[in-house]
Amino acid sequence: MSVFEFVFSLYSLLFGLALAQVFGGFGNTLQERHKLKVGWLTPLLGLFVILDLTSFWEIGWQMRGISRPYFLFLIATVLLAGIYYLAARLVFPRNFVEWPDFDVYYFRHKQWVYGGILLCNVVAVMALLSVPGARPFMRSPIGFANFLTYFALLIPLLLVRSKRASIVLLILMLSRYAVFPLLVLLAAKGVHTRLF
Repeated sequence: MSVFEFVFSLYSLLFGLALAQVFGGFGNTLQERHKLKVGWLTPLLGLFVILDLTSFWEIGWQMRGISRPYFLFLIATVLLAGIYYLAARLVFPRNFVEWPDFDVYYFRHKQWVYGGILLCNVVAVMALLSVPGARPFMRSPIGFANFLTYFALLIPLLLVRSKRASIVLLILMLSRYAVFPLLVLLAAKGVHTRLF
């Protein structure tokens, strides 16, 4: 087993459990939907967390350049995945009797979810910057714009208190998971795209 496989197995296990929390929340909500006021915020947040967690597998792949499993690196991996697991766990309420209105739940817990995601992404960016050759967002204007757009949407999501503004920001955040890969694909095929 290579060093990367050793570290990536732990990383994948913890992030897989976080994904399972969100999918479980969707499943429980579907089962109890007739008793709940679900709205748009929590399902959109759940989709965002699923896509963002999936993107962390790519970040893990970028880390394959590490030469040995430093203890501090392993601890940082566990803490990063643990924080993201807790954020994913808070996307959906566990007690539907206490939280029958998901919009109320969203605004009561969103700081923990977005704050945890922001912290994880800041740590991930710092980790990527420390690994030679693992700076994908610095290699192209598209990657850099993707990186900037992510944080330009995530920070307002953490702070905004308006339901409508939150929905718009979440839709914009979700759309970037389709737009930027499409731009990368077009650029790879030689189609020149302008970002600005």
